[in-house]
Amino acid sequence: MEMSGLKIIVITPIRNEVWVLDAFLSCASSWADCIILADQHSTDGSREIAAKYEKVILVDNDAPEMNQAAARLLLFQEVDKIEGDKIVFALDADEFLSEGFEKTEGWQRIVNSKPNEIFCFKWLNLYGDYGHALPESGFMEWACHFEPTMRIAEEYDSFERRAVHEMRVPCLPIDRAEYIMIPDIRFVHLSFINPTRTRNKQDFYEVSTLAKLTNQKSAVTMFRTYHRPSPKVRPLEKDAVLYCKGKQGYNAMQLVSEDDGQYYIGEMLTIFQRDGVEKYLKLDIWDNPYLKAAGINPKLPLRYRLLHWYLRKTQNATENKMVKAIDKILKQFC
Repeated sequence: MEMSGLKIIVITPIRNEVWVLDAFLSCASSWADCIILADQHSTDGSREIAAKYEKVILVDNDAPEMNQAAARLLLFQEVDKIEGDKIVFALDADEFLSEGFEKTEGWQRIVNSKPNEIFCFKWLNLYGDYGHALPESGFMEWACHFEPTMRIAEEYDSFERRAVHEMRVPCLPIDRAEYIMIPDIRFVHLSFINPTRTRNKQDFYEVSTLAKLTNQKSAVTMFRTYHRPSPKVRPLEKDAVLYCKGKQGYNAMQLVSEDDGQYYIGEMLTIFQRDGVEKYLKLDIWDNPYLKAAGINPKLPLRYRLLHWYLRKTQNATENKMVKAIDKILKQFC
């Protein structure tokens, strides 16, 4: 969709994304001029799928473990090799632009934008199926249009080093960039459709986060961060259901249901083999059936068993004053 020399570029880190990559690349190829994938040791056929798409540039991410900021930096280094005026969309492989986006005022605002504008969108987190979604969160910075001479990778590396929950694009100070809210385009997120995959991914994020922390967080903080209150799922109107099937009519629902995220279990096993499990006993992950099937079933100290029981019981009452007071005390000891 190149217009007057303006290139639209999608950047996406991948690792074992075969469950959704064909549908993702089919959709993105219909509107992007270039799709840059940074592959981290995929073994499931993701690289072969990527090779089928002429707009894809595939680069190797040789990092042994997940580091999302490092993967984004690698992608922006590739973006910097492309000359000219460009808009960059930072999408994950399980994210799609909402149906009919190209007809919205927001899309016209993006493609007619000026350099040094950053575009903010809302997630549409589908939950359980294609007819329900989680409540919407605020706007997040997921696309950017910078000066052609800007070294975007350097800007990103200057402030973002988080291994998980990293920013998608360089967030320049407001005296250097204008932030534009795009209310009529959603980033449709498929991650929460399969609850088993969601659980395995969440457990891996907990382990990976704790593995990389220099200042250890309490068991209470880790639990409250990753075990949110039971979501209030909202139904979508029939004409708002977004299947994101791509040009080839992929049944994304079937693709999702066939993937349980066992890749995340393998990543956790690698970390446990390196570090041992003692460091991670504070995490409430040990009832995961995939970990048990892999022979990971440690005997938890009584203090952690009691703590996990309390945290689960109060999971939906985190705003209660008494719960907040107890949490504050427990953080000093656990």
